[in-house]
Amino acid sequence: MLRQESPSSAVPPRDRSDGVRPVMVLAGTETFLRAEKLGQIQATMFGRKDARWAVVRLDGASTSITAVLDECRTTGMFTERKLVVVEAADALFAVRGRTAAVAAEPQGEEADAEESAVEDAAPRGAATARDRMLRYAEAPSPGSVLVLICPAWLKTTRLHAFLDANGAVFWCQPLPEADLPGWLAKRCTRAYGKKLDPTAAQALVELAGTDLARLDSELDKLALYALNAPTITAAMVQMLVGFQHEQQVWGLIDALAVGDVSEALRRHAELWLMDAKIGFKIVGPIFYWLRQVLQARELMDRRLADGPIIRELKLWPASRAAQTVALARKWGLGGCRRAAAALLSADLAAKSSLGDPRRNLERFIIEVLDAKME
Repeated sequence: MLRQESPSSAVPPRDRSDGVRPVMVLAGTETFLRAEKLGQIQATMFGRKDARWAVVRLDGASTSITAVLDECRTTGMFTERKLVVVEAADALFAVRGRTAAVAAEPQGEEADAEESAVEDAAPRGAATARDRMLRYAEAPSPGSVLVLICPAWLKTTRLHAFLDANGAVFWCQPLPEADLPGWLAKRCTRAYGKKLDPTAAQALVELAGTDLARLDSELDKLALYALNAPTITAAMVQMLVGFQHEQQVWGLIDALAVGDVSEALRRHAELWLMDAKIGFKIVGPIFYWLRQVLQARELMDRRLADGPIIRELKLWPASRAAQTVALARKWGLGGCRRAAAALLSADLAAKSSLGDPRRNLERFIIEVLDAKME
């Protein structure tokens, strides 16, 4: 039989030295930090044991506060401890048609006031979802831990005040770029047992971007590469991560060389996913490549054969050398110059804040593969 809701009390949840509380909130939109914290909670509760039967996941957008609390109060079938995780838990507290999408809007004093006003409009004497959650948090089921995953979370409610006072609210917001090197250093020590040199941390952010999941993936590879070395150095970062960036850019150039617009656009999109500031790093290699095509065409007009052209310009590898010469022959001198002018226009537009840099480069890719270049 399900236990009846207990009346609200001022008695806080039992203190736990392991940091796990009966009701916890993972607030914010940074999915990597949320997943990391949830993994820590699960590891603290169950260790290395198989926890499949002890973890219940619910969707706040398609369930009710009653169903969530009933799940918390129901004893697990195969385990004495239960972890109940509610995704999109903001929706549990939506009132009169407000949705999780609305709750996910940027927060501030105006958003807090609006939400409070909506709850105040509920029928007098009726308990809101937050009231019921607060009563449960004050007298929780001893065998359950409830984790609410909330992209948005109001700090002006009694529920927040109670949970925050008990160390149960964990903020998982995107980190400012300036804070990323410090986060990487701590993450490297904690997760991989290695020290990350400060210059290496800064280089990693510059090369891999600000996405925490990608940064952690790069740390994983660097730690494996470092083997028994206690410190990951800037040279290691440049060798592994920098090389990957270069390879990705040249993959884009190879697609341009063979005229594959869909592959070129796909490679271009991947580069922006790797690094939100990649635009300025793409332009240099493409200019270098276009200069090689133009020089190859000029030598071709001087009646040089393909072999001497490749040797003169030191084109490498063989596949790219052949592509460069073939493109020079296809475009002609005028087409080579128009391609260089198109890239220069895109670069100048980005540097003068005319349009979006990513869209400018996309237009260049489409234009450079247009028949007008021939």
